[in-house]
Amino acid sequence: MAGKPLFLVGCGSDDHKIIKSHNNASDKPKPLVLAGNVVSEEHSPVAHSDGDAVYHAIINALLLAIGERDIGYYFPDTDPKYAGISSEKMLKQVMEFVEKRGYAVNNVTVMITAREPKIGPHVEKMKQSVSEALRIDKTYVGIGATRGEGSGNDGAAGIHVVAMVSLKSFD
Repeated sequence: MAGKPLFLVGCGSDDHKIIKSHNNASDKPKPLVLAGNVVSEEHSPVAHSDGDAVYHAIINALLLAIGERDIGYYFPDTDPKYAGISSEKMLKQVMEFVEKRGYAVNNVTVMITAREPKIGPHVEKMKQSVSEALRIDKTYVGIGATRGEGSGNDGAAGIHVVAMVSLKSFD
């Protein structure tokens, strides 16, 4: 092998079922959080952690870019210590892992598919949160959203997120 690559690319995804909070059997339904921002109090993800599908997809992309296993390997939903954990906290741990390997994030793109709630009004706040979490300028964070109408993958009962990351070596 010729040495450490200058750039790495990773792709990750995440899906969560979304329920209307008033249908949630728990006493205190969790809000729908995306990229660390509450985007709806009326919609609740079915998840072991906080259910932040944007951060989960980014975590998967980061881990896979450096040749590691996915989020479920490092933060299993069978482990009670991760019940309700903040996805931002998980992302910080993964960023430390990436940096120990000698890499920094170059850019990230995220595509969100969900019928409800409307994602568009929250995109700028999400871009800011992602840029801060990944320690990159906001201009290198792309976030798009679609309702997926007519595709058969319209996110009617959930949310689907795909993320791509580019890493650059700093060694």
